Amino acid sequence: MDVYEKELTKEFTITTNLRDCYDNLKMSSILDFTQEIAALHADVLNVGFKEFFEKNLIWVIVRNKFEIVGSCYNLSKVKIKTYPLKNNLMEYPRDYEIYNEKDELIIKGRSIWMIYDLTTKNVATPKLNIFDEGRIGVFSQRIKRLPKPVKNEDDFDSFIYVKQSLLDHNGHLNNSHCADLFIDLFNPDKDLKIESFQIEYVSQCFLNDKLAIYKHKEKNKYLIYAYSNEVLKFYFEVTSNK
Repeated sequence: MDVYEKELTKEFTITTNLRDCYDNLKMSSILDFTQEIAALHADVLNVGFKEFFEKNLIWVIVRNKFEIVGSCYNLSKVKIKTYPLKNNLMEYPRDYEIYNEKDELIIKGRSIWMIYDLTTKNVATPKLNIFDEGRIGVFSQRIKRLPKPVKNEDDFDSFIYVKQSLLDHNGHLNNSHCADLFIDLFNPDKDLKIESFQIEYVSQCFLNDKLAIYKHKEKNKYLIYAYSNEVLKFYFEVTSNK
């Protein structure tokens, strides 16, 4: 692990279960790796889970956007660089650059975090000196929220339940598991190449929640969204080559 000021770089090994059936790195694996390195860097910057929890604060992710700019096929290792950017009011962005064994950039992305106060049950906005002033990051513009989908019963696919194996240490559905729904719902073939994906986390999912899963495809864009008791929980859009 290499730390330079307000930036961290770490190498990760790709095991078989982190690839899909065509040996491409799964979207959920990208989310797992970036979530892991974000937590490691937060610890280094003294704003990690332990430090925050002692103040009755937790980090909550609200949005992920990634663009696939190189081949994710048959990777054995990746190197990930991460760094936080200046917050925009309640949003605390963190960027990621993912490189292959040849040190070629293959994925770039950004996660948007908020800080939740467990005492007041509200979003908090503490001033954190964790970013390099003036750093732009991998995207030149702010990542805006995708438009909320309008529920259409023609899009309904199935129900799923949140089981214990899907929970993170906050007791919520781990955000990375949502991405695997794309594979299960659309059964992509070998020639489909994901170009980008953006996930919006609207409301937390808890143990035994019953989620109604909806899907919709229009040209090369795939939409997946989930409701529980008429409450929108999450939704995401995948753009591919076809």
